[in-house]
Amino acid sequence: MDWNRFNQEFRNVIDTGSIIYGTKNSKRACFIGEPKLLVVSKTLTPHIKEEFIYFAKLLNIQIINYPESSIELGSVCGKPFSISVVAMTDFGKSSIVDVIESKENTTSKVNSKVVSKKLKKETKDKIKKEKIAKIAAKKAEREIIDKVKQEEETKEIPIREDAMFKDIIKIKKK
Repeated sequence: MDWNRFNQEFRNVIDTGSIIYGTKNSKRACFIGEPKLLVVSKTLTPHIKEEFIYFAKLLNIQIINYPESSIELGSVCGKPFSISVVAMTDFGKSSIVDVIESKENTTSKVNSKVVSKKLKKETKDKIKKEKIAKIAAKKAEREIIDKVKQEEETKEIPIREDAMFKDIIKIKKK
């Protein structure tokens, strides 16, 4: 997401829309069902963050994980103190929804690229495995053929008994 553009539109929401600051007030607003969007800083404790994620799922609203600390979020809001959670109840004249949707589109493009790369890699790996299996099968087949040939060569050829041969044996015996 373009965080500079997000910050600009966020300031626009603060000036023209209505916002609720802080975790307590944001929780109250979530109980009532007022917020349309939640912005959570990265320094918020995991337990409280899970609560807001739960509220977002219940209310079917979007939650934005702000990449900076609560002090930075407070300065973006124009306050001289830290703010961990901001609940937006009215967007005013800002186009923050467009910024968020463009973020979703770019992430879906990135995700589709990642998925296509994974698929290509998997197919290449599959082809390599098939080739290796074919080569191994051919080697095994060659080894079997060689063993059969060696066995045939080492077998004793039975001597045919001819009439002449019988006569020769009789002569030797006498």
